[in-house]
Amino acid sequence: MRNISFKFLSIVSHPQDVNDVLAAIDHVIDMGFADPKSDSEWKTGFSLDKFAVAAARNPVCNFALMVGTTDIPDWCYYEAFGSEAKSSFTPAPSPEHLALFYDKSPISHVSKVKAPTLMIFGAKDLRMPITDGFQYAQALKEKGVEVKVMMFPDDIHELDR
Repeated sequence: MRNISFKFLSIVSHPQDVNDVLAAIDHVIDMGFADPKSDSEWKTGFSLDKFAVAAARNPVCNFALMVGTTDIPDWCYYEAFGSEAKSSFTPAPSPEHLALFYDKSPISHVSKVKAPTLMIFGAKDLRMPITDGFQYAQALKEKGVEVKVMMFPDDIHELDR
């Protein structure tokens, strides 16, 4: 059997997207192309029995924090509200919007994560502020999950230095 390692380096906030990715992984495993005991995947909070390790590059962890600190707040609205984002967008999110952002965020599932996790950030990233990722890393540590954070001090979102 070939050992294929899955590395989806972003966090998907929509459950259907996660389900689609998990279905594709199950299909590859069923075809015999991957060993389910050696796969890695960031969406460990959604499928605890599937992944041994996790890796995240510039992860979106908490839309409620991100919306006020990113250079793309409209994207946060799109992720939370879908096609209604345009009519919902405001530079000052309401408490109801912030609650929805939190509910749509991976941080709301952090208690389910068990896999050791590597998080990679560019310190000058304006798109995915590192404070968002640090909060998630701290939450994992508090849950007893092994976490390693790699921060590149002179890098931006592309992490190309």
